Amino acid sequence: MTNTKAYNNITDYPDEGELMDQIKKLQHHIALDADSLASELGSRRSSNIVMLGAASPFFSSLPFDAFKEGIRKIFSRKGEEVIEKNLRALEAGREFAEKNR
Repeated sequence: MTNTKAYNNITDYPDEGELMDQIKKLQHHIALDADSLASELGSRRSSNIVMLGAASPFFSSLPFDAFKEGIRKIFSRKGEEVIEKNLRALEAGREFAEKNR
């Protein structure tokens, strides 16, 4: 599971093209542009939630509703609009992963 848009926070970060080539060699991988998907949903800041949603199908012991409830709790102080944006991001990530397994 990886975002195709790297968060480059170190000076000797590997070449993104080479890195993606190595990831594509893995038998089971999902690579998505979480930043763009989050932006399309109205909040680029939700890219981490998109990634969480994409990872969620691989946590078989944790029901998807538990992820939703966690989003509601974590963002409850920020209001319903923020909660809804993050729930859409979570669902979009999950949908991408399920279609691209």
